[in-house]
Amino acid sequence: MNRTKAKSMLGSMLCDIQDKNEILFFLEQVLTTAEIDDVLDRLRIYQALSCTETPQRECAKKLNVSISKITRGAANLHNAKAKAYWQSKFGCNDKG
Repeated sequence: MNRTKAKSMLGSMLCDIQDKNEILFFLEQVLTTAEIDDVLDRLRIYQALSCTETPQRECAKKLNVSISKITRGAANLHNAKAKAYWQSKFGCNDKG
């Protein structure tokens, strides 16, 4: 199977999972602990950068991650569609 087909299959498999515990199990099967930690850091970075005005260096210190990880996340959030997506996922614009 080539990577294009594998990527499509991955998307289909993830869409088919309806249970939070199953998706966590799936991720634990296909990712190493370090890879899961990297994904968790990325989510924390996206939340901090898309929902607050905290400077990048302060985010890095607060989240205990490298400034290069923060910079990479910030670069991804320069795309308005990506920033709006993450803000909606984290409820950044929700009142209350």
